[in-house]
Amino acid sequence: MARMMSASAKDYLETMGQLCQTLDYGAIDALADRLLQTWRDNQQVFVFGNGGSACTAGHFIIELVMTAGVGGSRGLRAFALPDNVGMLTALANDFSYEEIFHYPLASYGQPGDIALAISGSGNSPNVLKAAHLAKQRGLVLVALTGFDGGELKNLADLHINVPNDNYGIIEDLHMSIGHILGQRLNRAIVAESQLG
Repeated sequence: MARMMSASAKDYLETMGQLCQTLDYGAIDALADRLLQTWRDNQQVFVFGNGGSACTAGHFIIELVMTAGVGGSRGLRAFALPDNVGMLTALANDFSYEEIFHYPLASYGQPGDIALAISGSGNSPNVLKAAHLAKQRGLVLVALTGFDGGELKNLADLHINVPNDNYGIIEDLHMSIGHILGQRLNRAIVAESQLG
């Protein structure tokens, strides 16, 4: 499938604005609620993806740990699997590229933890392999995708899709979702801290 490329800044931003209206706000709110419960239960979140989505995974951790954090309170236990370059390259070299998220998730993930898979196409073999493991191990599988969601949408317990084929716009909106989640968590944790 040929990717749609924007003709101008206006076209890009107008397309992104139109897509904002198609996002499943209820699913984003449900993910924020699930992350808050994960924080309450002191469970873990593992975020992963390839390329631009690997960078988004790392940025999500900033939002989920720092932005969501409230001075002195316990933070959310969240980790970006692509951020350990040594492990990632060792696994890719010694086993295969398909193992780079599967192997650490098998080592660290526990039932009830969240596996947050980010994939524009929803069809990346290494993301799918980790997603299958998450399902087998009883983790909550959340998928952020683009295009039509690919195979990943069928595995996910919670799916948030940006229905477009422009990777830049998909990744921009995935990043925006990360900002929303961090801010929602921050407000919820502040509110709970004031009650307790």
